[in-house]
Amino acid sequence: MPLFYAPKSYIVFAVFADAEPDISGSSPTFDALGLSEHVLRAIMEIGYKKPLQVQVECFAPAKAGRNLVVQSRTGSGKTAAFVLPILHRIDYSNSSPQVVVVVPTRELALQVHGEFERLGRYTGLKSVCIYGGTGFGEQFNRLMAGVHVIVGTPGRLLDHYRRGNFRTDQVHAIVLDEADEMLSAGFYDDIQKIFELLSNLKQVLLFSATMPFNMENLIKRYMKDPVRIDLSKDQVCVDRITNVAYSVDTSGPRIRTLIAIIEAEDPTAAIIFCNTRQETEVVAKYLGRRGYDAQYLNSDLSQTAREAVMAKIKAGELRLLVATDIAARGIDISFLPCVIHFDLPTDPQQYIHRTGRTGRVGRPGRAIAMVSVKDLHSLRRIESALGIKLKQAETPTREESLKMLADRKIREFKERLDAKPAIPEEFTTLAKEILADPDAEGLVSLLVDAYMSPPPAAVDDRAPDRRESELARSDGRGTRGFRPPRRR
Repeated sequence: MPLFYAPKSYIVFAVFADAEPDISGSSPTFDALGLSEHVLRAIMEIGYKKPLQVQVECFAPAKAGRNLVVQSRTGSGKTAAFVLPILHRIDYSNSSPQVVVVVPTRELALQVHGEFERLGRYTGLKSVCIYGGTGFGEQFNRLMAGVHVIVGTPGRLLDHYRRGNFRTDQVHAIVLDEADEMLSAGFYDDIQKIFELLSNLKQVLLFSATMPFNMENLIKRYMKDPVRIDLSKDQVCVDRITNVAYSVDTSGPRIRTLIAIIEAEDPTAAIIFCNTRQETEVVAKYLGRRGYDAQYLNSDLSQTAREAVMAKIKAGELRLLVATDIAARGIDISFLPCVIHFDLPTDPQQYIHRTGRTGRVGRPGRAIAMVSVKDLHSLRRIESALGIKLKQAETPTREESLKMLADRKIREFKERLDAKPAIPEEFTTLAKEILADPDAEGLVSLLVDAYMSPPPAAVDDRAPDRRESELARSDGRGTRGFRPPRRR
């Protein structure tokens, strides 16, 4: 029977192959592209081996000053595809802004700015990253000191301009990165205003993973005779994706299925996507109370807190990041092996962007979507748009997932035991007494609970047990419409 008609819930596994086809036989080296010695030096230090396809195809026309419309899947290396030619079109003797890069999120702004700094470290490049959620002071000082490139979000770019913090008369190029996301997020008017400020604009570079219908209006209005480069068709090609559907026991809490997935897959790191900010907090804290290394990321966090969380997972210091779609765009964690859709997105394009966090720059990736009966309409749309074929399989039972959890924790305990020089005699004596006690199982459980629980400061003070029970109700959608008690 097709999955559409089954009266159960499912987990859909999408395994993405390499982000880009192997072009080793045809792609030139970075030397052959015609990069300056300063940029080549930076590339060698960073460790880039050879240019990826999107970088090869964009470099020559972008360096020549052509307008570009580039459709390339996330994780294909498109940030460097516009940074490299831009570095060769800047007059470094002129400290006025010459290039503006517009992105939809703070996280992507920081990532793009970081790539400019890394690749342009020996060119004399001066750049600034400006975004909301933080003060104007440091950004203002950087602008006043003189910059060649401004990377920022639309609202904060306009705010700085209105305050007279930078001039636009010498800006000759603009880059719109993740352009489809900016349009879907309601930035169309702000983008138009930014274009109107650039009286001497000569070049527009538009990069996007998808091309919604309203993108053409933007292209026709502001881009003359653009070069179109489409490298994203393979992202939905059936022969590049393996999909497996795992049935979910709907008699248990939805979040227990998530735990079963984590234990069965045992990813070294993963992003877990939720559709609401409240769910990210609930899921992360539920996982934390059960011994998992998890934190959440959503727009309620301060910018400082968001940057700290992202820094931890990028450094490999955090295993599970529970996030809203704020993390679905432009977050480059090259080693990330897995993403999990706790909530299935209703938009097939958002599914692409979420799953694009894994399988980046030639690495294999794994995308896991938890699909309930309520999501079947969304699932049909995703399957139709992406050509996903589902193979059904059984998920671990509750007993199996608990056994996997126990085995993993015992291994961790043994590793700590082996690494510890000596355990105080009084602790060893206490352990023997506990094991001899009739209530040994309960006492050990209490100790394990204390060991696996996060520090008290990390525990939600909004009645976590009630919140978890709401999350567990029905198919796990109980958090929608639930309002936690007010803080006193």
